[in-house]
This record gives sequence, C-alpha cells and structure tokens, in this order.
Amino acid sequence: MLEPQRMDRVLIVGTKDVMETTINALHDMDILHIEDYTAEGEYFRIGKPLKNATSLSEKLLKLRSIRSYLGTRNDVQFKEKREKLARELDQELATLEATLTSKMNEKSAVEAGIKEASHREEALKPYEALGLPLDLLYGYESVNVFVGTVQKDVEPVVKAITEDYGLFSAPYGKDLIVAIFVPRDVSSKVYEALLKNDFIEIEPLRETGDPSALAKALENRKAELAARLQSINNDIQELNKRYARFILASEEILTIDTQKAEAPLKFATSENAFVIDGWVPRNEYEKFKEGLLKATDEKVYVTTVEPEHKPYPREMEEQEAVHHEIDAPVKYANPRWMYSLQAFIDLYARPRYDEIDPTAVFFFMFPLFYGFILGDIGYGLLLLILGFAVKRMLKHSEGFQILTTALIICSISSIFFGFIFGEFLGFSMAKPVEDGGGFLGVSLAEFYPRGVHIGPIGPFSLPLERLFPGGFEHGSYVFGIKDLLVFCCLIGIAQIILGYAFGFTNELKQHGLKTAILHKGSWVLILLGGVAMLWYVFPLMISQQIGALNPANPLFLAGAVMFVGGLALLLMGEGVLGIIEIPTLMSNVLSYTRLLAVGMSSVGIAFAVNTMASMMAGGGIIGLIGAVVVFALGHTINLVLGIIAPGLHALRLHYVEFFTKFYKGGGKIYNPFGFIRKYTED
Repeated sequence: MLEPQRMDRVLIVGTKDVMETTINALHDMDILHIEDYTAEGEYFRIGKPLKNATSLSEKLLKLRSIRSYLGTRNDVQFKEKREKLARELDQELATLEATLTSKMNEKSAVEAGIKEASHREEALKPYEALGLPLDLLYGYESVNVFVGTVQKDVEPVVKAITEDYGLFSAPYGKDLIVAIFVPRDVSSKVYEALLKNDFIEIEPLRETGDPSALAKALENRKAELAARLQSINNDIQELNKRYARFILASEEILTIDTQKAEAPLKFATSENAFVIDGWVPRNEYEKFKEGLLKATDEKVYVTTVEPEHKPYPREMEEQEAVHHEIDAPVKYANPRWMYSLQAFIDLYARPRYDEIDPTAVFFFMFPLFYGFILGDIGYGLLLLILGFAVKRMLKHSEGFQILTTALIICSISSIFFGFIFGEFLGFSMAKPVEDGGGFLGVSLAEFYPRGVHIGPIGPFSLPLERLFPGGFEHGSYVFGIKDLLVFCCLIGIAQIILGYAFGFTNELKQHGLKTAILHKGSWVLILLGGVAMLWYVFPLMISQQIGALNPANPLFLAGAVMFVGGLALLLMGEGVLGIIEIPTLMSNVLSYTRLLAVGMSSVGIAFAVNTMASMMAGGGIIGLIGAVVVFALGHTINLVLGIIAPGLHALRLHYVEFFTKFYKGGGKIYNPFGFIRKYTED
C-alpha cells in the first residue's frame, strides 16, 4: 500500500492484417496503458486512423451536441444490446437531429419574437405616458416634432424662439415626457436650445394608433409567444425523455468505436507492420499476454522490455548518473475501501512511480484529525445522517459518492472523540444532570471511569476536558487544555518524523544513502534533539528555575548532541539555506496545535448558543420560541462550520506539514486503453 503498483513495460509487434483485431482485444481487456509514438524515423511513422474514424468522430460530435442541447443526464441505469443499437443508430440519429433542429429553429424564432415585442413595449412606455396618438407625431411637411424627456418645463425656452409652437407634456418617472411642434425654419434653433436644457430625444416610432392599445396588443402577443415557447420547451423535454436511453447508449458505443479507430495514432507503423509500446501492471501481465495471443491466434509478438531510465533533476545538476527514475504510469495499489480518501491524494498530486504513496497514512490520520477537531457526539450523528442522506439522493454522482463516504468516515471519528470529550451539542454528557450536565435529562456520567491506571499512568479520569486547564480532581487527574496542547505537539512531531522517514526512503532509492542521510536524516536529528532539550528546559522555564539548568543532564546532553550532529549534516547537505529553514520546522510542529484550537472554538460557539437559549427559555412562550430558534439556528451554523473547518485544517496539516517532508507528486496517471461500459453490452 505504501507504493504504487509495479508496472512492466510491454512491446507488441504484429502485421497490419491483425492490427484491428489487436486493437479490439486490447480495448476489451482494458489493461494496457499505451505510450504515444512520437519519434518518426526512417522505418516507422505515426500510424493513421482506421477508415471509419472520420465518420465516427462526426457522429459522436453530433450526438454530444444534441445531448448538450437536450441536457440529457447520466443518472439512469439500463443496458442496451450493442448489435441492435448499432443497426438503428444512423436512422435514429438522423430522425433525432431533424426533429431537434426543427424545434430549436422554432424556439429561436419565438425567442426572437419575444425579444422584439419586449423592445417595442419598452419603446412605447414614454408614448403611453404622453397619451397622444402616434400618427400625430410625424408626417408633416412644414412642421418638425421633437419627442423626448426633460427634467423641467421647457416651454419658456421654446417661447423665447418662436410664438408659433405646440407643446404637450406629461410626467414620466422623475422627468417629463414632451412633444414639441415647431415650424421647420426654426426647428434647428429650438433643437439646439432644448439640448442645452437636458433634452433627451427618445426612439421615434413610425406607427399609428393609440399607444395604450398598441401596448396591450404587444402584451397579448408576448403572452401567446411565451405559451408557445413553453410548449416548445415541453416538446424538447419529451424528446429528451424519449431519446435519453438512445443518446447515452449511442454515445458510449461511438466513444468506444472512435477510441478504437483513432488508436493507430499512438502506434509506430511501417508499410506492413505495427509496434505498440505501453505499460501493464506486473501482476496482470501473464493474463494480459495470454488473452492477447488467444484473441489474435498468436499472430502478434508480446514481450516485456527494460524500462527507459531517466536521471533525476539533481543528478543532472551534479552529473551523477547512478540512480534513475522510471517514467511509468502510476496506478494505486490500495484496497477499494480506501478509494474515498484516495481522491484527496489526487487532489494534491498523483505520487510518482518511485516514491512513497501516502494514501494509507492519510486514510487513517485524516479522519482522526477531523474527529479530534469536531469531537462532538451530536454533530457527529448529524453529519452521519447527512452523509447517508446525500449518498442516497446522489447515488449516480461518482464525485458526491466519494465525498459523502469520506464524510461518513469522518463523522464516525467525530462521534468516537465526542465520547472521549463527553460532548453532545456543547453539553457535557460526563456530568450528572443535577450538576448541570447531560442533554434533555440524559447523562452518561456513570459510564465515564474514575481512577483509571494504565501501566505507570494513573490514576486519571475521563473525559478529556477541552474547556478546562486540567489537574487533580477528587484524587484523579483530569486531562485538560495544557495536556491536550502537549499531546497535539507530540502528534505533530510523530507525523513529521514519519514524513522524514518516508523522505529518507525516497532519497535512498533515488539518490543513495549519503543524500538520504544529509537531506532527511539531518532533519530528524535536529527535530529529536530540539524536542529533547526543550522537554528538559521548558519545565524549568515554567517554574522560573532556569538558573538550575544542568548541561550534563542526560536528556539535555543527548538532545544537544543530536541537534548539533543534525546541524552539521544539514550544513553538509543543504548549506546555509538549510539552517534558515529550521524556524519553519518549529512552526510546523506548533501548527498541530490547531487540532485543539479549532475544536475549542467549536465548543465555545456551542456553549454560547446553549447558554443564550437557556436564558431565553425562561421568558414565557415568546422566550421559549426564541430559545428554540436560537438553538436551532446557532447549532446549524456551528454544524456548517464543523463540516468545513475540521476538513480544511486536517487537509492543511497533511498537505503542508506532512507531505512537504517527502512528497513531490506529479506522477503520470495510469490510463489504460479501454472503456468501462455502463449502458451497453454485447
């Protein structure tokens, strides 16, 4: 699980008369990751697609365009026989295309009509306010008519130019709509004067009749067009329902056939032969070879070849060509039950073929971090219900299935830590009801042990308290904030050391023992040495007895030796720049305290909501209603934060603090030549 599946590089050679048979066999097996052939030489060139490739591509493009127009979803389950569908495909596709084209053209015409009617409706509004028949506003030989909006009465402006005029006005919004009739010989002067008084001419309408009647007719026209548009949309939806199975199944068939027809573009071909270069998982090679030889009547030659090695970047710089990487595609070797959280590794980067795959560690640690942060029985149960509900509702969405499975795992972890912390929606379940504990009269106080001994540790009590400092109580030690703070730092130290251990393994494989010690072993010594010295010094600082520091103390001395030794190795491996990164290591460790800090903020919000709700509940029926609203709304908001914040911070601790110690990523994704059928079968 800690490394990707081992791959064999495979070479397939055959004559062109069996190339199509070979393609069909490879596609059906869905195992071979084909490497593109790019280096054209004297004997081999990039292959040409099969004869039907162009026709298949055109049909596939047409079908996908139709699916896009119809909005066909892939949330149905069925199986169609390939042979029957292939016989009907051309005719059905032509019928569907013709029907849809007709409907889409009709829809476009109706939408254009609605748009035009809306535009005319807007243009008529100022004329409606003015109230004059439209045929009175144009068509004069000796008179010009100006229609537009002004901010104030402009009659004095017109009157100052000519006494021979006609003016009609009406309110229009915050302005006035005016129609001004003036003799043609003074129209230019009047127009210039109007412009100086903020006159804005409106769009002229060369129509006849009453504006209100015309607007009413347009309104009726729009209603008719809207009804027609709804009818067309209903027809398109019915078309989608009728042809959904055909579209999905045909798209699958055409995708498969197009992949096969275009496969030679990845091959090296000569006049009479072809060569396929690719990768097969090592544990499937024998099955692959046997299947291919059987399908082609042993007319192809199949063998494994030595993978092509490439020097690592650092080796290119230092010109050391001893260790090499293999540019093989990466296929995870994790069990299926890890797939839900494996997606988060891909979100960061697919591991390289020759480095540690952190999925197994992430699968266990991410939910633990999430649960430790949220740590509430009530919130965990709500997330569990939400996860199952969404998983059921969106069962055809692969992405949501992955996310909801991850949420369910994390909710179980939250419930577990909720019992450890004794919290249910912010209420303390470990206190008796008479002491203010429990929820709705239910307490779990009798189930929490007192005076527990584990080896040399004890006596101590559960639960762990996230809102109290901790200490002895009734003869037992209660672990509180200060203890959890130290625990979080220890978790950080352990995970960072694990990261360096993985990094040491990677460096050992890639660059040798010397580089592994200098670049990773040095950091482990620095971290362990620093922790040992701090473990001795910190209590002295807290008790203000730093003057009693004894450099010969075994713990302090061992820490100092490790720290200095690690520093010397770091200088040899990374130089002065490495030393500059030491404060970053300290910040990485302290960053794990967010496991406690973020969780405490959630507990604090829940406690505040409960306090406000209990205070309001004593205020009669109105107060009781308010308390219910505050309780429901407050915990809903806190739950939303409880979904997002723990996930983000748990991810950050892995991506930033953990992965950076060993993980480069950037591996090539294993993409076998084939197709997983969903809607068709032979």
